[in-house]
Amino acid sequence: MGEAAALPQDNPELSVVIPMYNEGENARRTAVLVCDTLRQAGVAFEVICVDDGSTDDTRAKLEQAAQADPEVRVACYTPNRGRGHALRTGLAAAAGKYVVTVDADLSYSPDQILNLLERLRRSDKPDIVIGSPYMPGGRTEGVSAFRLLISRCANILLRQAMGRRYYTVTGIFRGYRRQALDCFELYSDGKEIHLEIVAKAEAAGLQLVEEPAVLASRKLGSSKLSLRVTVLSHLMFSFYEKPILLFGVVGLLFTLTSFVFGAYLFKLYLDSALNPTRPIVWLSVLLLLAGIQMASFAFISSQITALKRELFRTQKEVLLLRHASDRKDDSER
Repeated sequence: MGEAAALPQDNPELSVVIPMYNEGENARRTAVLVCDTLRQAGVAFEVICVDDGSTDDTRAKLEQAAQADPEVRVACYTPNRGRGHALRTGLAAAAGKYVVTVDADLSYSPDQILNLLERLRRSDKPDIVIGSPYMPGGRTEGVSAFRLLISRCANILLRQAMGRRYYTVTGIFRGYRRQALDCFELYSDGKEIHLEIVAKAEAAGLQLVEEPAVLASRKLGSSKLSLRVTVLSHLMFSFYEKPILLFGVVGLLFTLTSFVFGAYLFKLYLDSALNPTRPIVWLSVLLLLAGIQMASFAFISSQITALKRELFRTQKEVLLLRHASDRKDDSER
């Protein structure tokens, strides 16, 4: 089935995008809580709930919320395509000057949306604000030790790949300026979209900052997190973003191992006990050649990565020109 896109509100300051998959227990409650919080704060807003091909009553609950509240917009499609596709759908439908993305289970409470909005409004005008429970001032509540361990380890690894010290790069809780989202195109359909956004925003020269946030455990419904898929996607992204992590480390290990074998062979030579036909001689040579080859791959891949960043910067300029042209055409009609 085709996608049913949300219709934009008239000039909202804030768009809140909430992807949902089989969140029947949370769908209407989440929409109501977010709307009530923003309405009490006096913000002109819209809430775009994206049903990512749910097989339960999520869509029906969202449609009930939309009928009861004019600020709620629903976008839906089938079949399920992943969080990345849902986010891209919601971001494309958002009409606000600022956009905040949040989980359907409200593991980040609705009042924290206002914190991100306030940070975006500041005079230094950051392009993207990342809500971080792991930075000083942030915290977690009721989250299992195992989930925290996996999440922290993933963020440490990805921090190395990004080349900048971010405490949190994997979470959905973020705020964006509309113009920042116009600077790059997104393609990911899975949860790796969060990493894609940070990488492309960095390459485009946008300003990213973090804001302390409180992450709480899920109260209703079941988590859709797949540990195996998440770990694999994060590892693949790390190697894609910074291939020297793979080629450089493996090449170094091969080279060091060949030196250890070489030192052992040299000792045998000094003791007049070296047999040139022993397999360890050829293994040492092969490991040294493999290490040199991996180092070459690391150098070439680092140059490709630098070129990729330049392409993202060029893409940013092209997209901004395209959006400016589209707005000019719209104003002339």
